[in-house]
Amino acid sequence: MRGGWRWNAGRPAQHAKVEQCLSLEVGGLAKAGILDGRRCDWVWTNTDTGKRLGSIGVQGAHAAVVLSYTFDAQDVWERVAIERTPCHYGGSRPWFNCPRCGARAQNLYFAHGRFACRSCHGLRYRSQSEDDCGRSWRKQRKLEARLGENWRRPKGMHKATRTKLLEAIWRCEEVREDALAAYMDRVGFKGW
Repeated sequence: MRGGWRWNAGRPAQHAKVEQCLSLEVGGLAKAGILDGRRCDWVWTNTDTGKRLGSIGVQGAHAAVVLSYTFDAQDVWERVAIERTPCHYGGSRPWFNCPRCGARAQNLYFAHGRFACRSCHGLRYRSQSEDDCGRSWRKQRKLEARLGENWRRPKGMHKATRTKLLEAIWRCEEVREDALAAYMDRVGFKGW
């Protein structure tokens, strides 16, 4: 069993996580029409509590957006270039050029007082710090979401599909049992 977020699970989880940062997605700005020259105030809220987490002014300009926000009682104005790549069936797809490294990025994350791409901030996804048990729990939750209440077969699902889903859930449980058995062997547990 390697890695994880639990104490002494193996792989360290000290990296900041993407899920903990405020982010700007270039696709969301394009859908809102901001890349066409509009200005708006972008607000982040906690979906569970409704608490306001932060806000930023975004002004679309020719091939760029200008971000205006306050950090540590200082007003910050930052210009972020927008690059476009052609799509196969016409049109184009916008990308941010990271203000720090210039790399093409779909999202910019706010950390350490500025916006930059994931690699510049050294951000990791939460799943990258999971161990075998954590991954098996996450996989099992996804499989269970496809089934009905009490693992019943939803209307329209083939019986063979439900059987495959149940077998995958049992494999997830086996992974956790094997990890527990390996841990018990490692610490020298002899039984009750």
